[in-house]
Amino acid sequence: MFGVLALLAGAAVSGPGSAQELPRRPFLGIAMESGEADGPQGSAVRVERVIEGSSAAAADIRPGDIIVSVDGRVVAEPADVVAAVKPRRAQDRLSIVVSRAGTLLDKDVPLIGLPLETAEGFDTLYEAVVADGDLRRTILTRPFDGDRMPAVLFVGGIGCYSMESPFDVDEVYRRLLSSITRLGFVTMRVEKSGMGDSRGAPCASVDLTNELGGYMAGLQALRSKSYVDADRIFIVGHSIGGIVGPLLASKMPVRGIVAMETVGTTWFEYELVNRRRQLRLAGTAPAALGRAMQLKQWCMHRLLIERQPRQEILASRPECAGEIDLPASDAYLQQIAELDLPALWAGLKLDTLLVYGSADYLTSADEHLAILETIEAARPGAASFVEIADLDHYMTRAADQRESFDRKRMDETGDFHQGLAQTLGDWLLKHAG
Repeated sequence: MFGVLALLAGAAVSGPGSAQELPRRPFLGIAMESGEADGPQGSAVRVERVIEGSSAAAADIRPGDIIVSVDGRVVAEPADVVAAVKPRRAQDRLSIVVSRAGTLLDKDVPLIGLPLETAEGFDTLYEAVVADGDLRRTILTRPFDGDRMPAVLFVGGIGCYSMESPFDVDEVYRRLLSSITRLGFVTMRVEKSGMGDSRGAPCASVDLTNELGGYMAGLQALRSKSYVDADRIFIVGHSIGGIVGPLLASKMPVRGIVAMETVGTTWFEYELVNRRRQLRLAGTAPAALGRAMQLKQWCMHRLLIERQPRQEILASRPECAGEIDLPASDAYLQQIAELDLPALWAGLKLDTLLVYGSADYLTSADEHLAILETIEAARPGAASFVEIADLDHYMTRAADQRESFDRKRMDETGDFHQGLAQTLGDWLLKHAG
């Protein structure tokens, strides 16, 4: 049995788009579980919970209902329901057939939009920009009072996920940006292609150039805001955002940049060092490390250096599956691997803050110190490095790397590390002038 929560069933750069032109993704609002195929036509998708105020609640779908079909297509598992609803938008209608106590019921479901983020003390604005010919959702937070305010463009980590969290005020990105907003900064998040409300190709298929185009459009839109001081815009990048951030800064001027829990050497080198660290945390016997690392090296070399498609690599050596299972397209990863990160950082000559948490098992202090060394050689005094005790990669508190590693394997989360928000806030206030 497993649960699925269906909240939604769902580098060319040009100017801002209209939020009205970008319909909201739908809020189906059911938690589903997959069990025995005891429903009509073999359906095994049972409604476990219905969220108040959702499309499902409005259509009188109830816990215990078995979902038989969506828009005439029989569903066999929760993923089928999500796939059917994901392309839809608010104000569309769905036809859902459910079985309730052995009786088939046809439900005409008007889709309600997912709730928007709201917060006390500042405004949250939903807008859009155009990148590669498609609309991308932007989410801004803005202090109530202020003119010509400093601003932050936030760039998150690798993978395909929404940048908004309307149901979870404690989500770490939201917590961090709320803290920064309350210090007087405008902040912006840009949804990736095909994620959240954004249109465009599926996120998992796009390359780095496409993703960069969305952030460039967002940065351009941020600079154009009458309430933003274009000379006091910062980029804050987390994880792979610490690589994307300097790429953005090399194309459009910003006041400064923050890179946290990131990579500063080369991606291929990082992959090997990171793999060895995680093998040790997983309790791999010392005598077995060499063979495991040889496999990692072979698999990653084929993918990143020889640029072979993953399907060809797996056809040759299926055991590579766990070594190259990264949440991005082949092209994206190969473009990242091509980057000369030290040269990129050396050419920026920007005021820079580098942040690493001692409990982060996905990167290392050495990665950040490598960036520090590069910047110091090009512009002494322009960069600073802060290591925060008991901060892990996920911006939460953990005693050490092992605790964070074990917690992730058990799919558990920790508490947001307020010290991170304090460190970033102090630095941003100082450099915003």
